Amino acid sequence: MSFRRKRDESADFLKKHGPELRACGVPDFITRDRMRFFSFLEHGGFDESGWYETKPSTAWSIAFLTSDKAGRLAEFIVRHFGEEQYRFLLRGLRQRVLSGSVSDGK
Repeated sequence: MSFRRKRDESADFLKKHGPELRACGVPDFITRDRMRFFSFLEHGGFDESGWYETKPSTAWSIAFLTSDKAGRLAEFIVRHFGEEQYRFLLRGLRQRVLSGSVSDGK
């Protein structure tokens, strides 16, 4: 009797899109763990796992992104998940884009 394992689509997604996410500024330590990545999306771009899982802390936030990378990440999220699923994160990324544009003199 053979046992077929169901494919993990979220792991496949991260494997396929990991390079693009890293180009958007998302660190590898977030993209290589599917639970951490989706928690990051749900929590509006704040990696709270980094506060208690590792020493020293690897907590990370979209506040570390340049305005250009924040815009690229927002486009990625809309393209793959739509406008509605991660609204809080998209709002934060778009604010980051606007605040970066103001400080850049654009």
